[in-house]
Amino acid sequence: MIALTHCDSAQLHKKMPKASQHVFCAHQWHPSLDHKGKLLGSAAGFAKRFEEVYGFEAPYQAAQSAAAVEVFADAFTRAQSLDPEKVRDAIAATDLRTFYGPIKFDATGKNIAKPMILTQIVDGEYVVVSPVKWATAKPVIPRPHH
Repeated sequence: MIALTHCDSAQLHKKMPKASQHVFCAHQWHPSLDHKGKLLGSAAGFAKRFEEVYGFEAPYQAAQSAAAVEVFADAFTRAQSLDPEKVRDAIAATDLRTFYGPIKFDATGKNIAKPMILTQIVDGEYVVVSPVKWATAKPVIPRPHH
């Protein structure tokens, strides 16, 4: 078994299609997840719009950045102010459902609501295999010989 991070940003599935077959990859986000929010809609919808506008698949960094903007918009609305302390307090109290996943911060500022996912490269696609509630396929273990 081989497991890596940043497979998508390294374009592992495109640069090494044969060698990357059945490699596991940790991800922050995937368009197939059923996450939805009021401002930017669904994960699939965000991914589709992003690709239409920019001409390439949305990396998690773009999704994460858009979710950060959504958190700010929500905090400004709840704070009803641009006062830095009121906005900070509103951000700290965030409990939000977004296309990127749930967002809720702990006392250190970490998002404690959104889990990571695990994909496996199958025929050049990142297929979600864990957690089970979002899996679109079962993992192939052991990795077949190529």
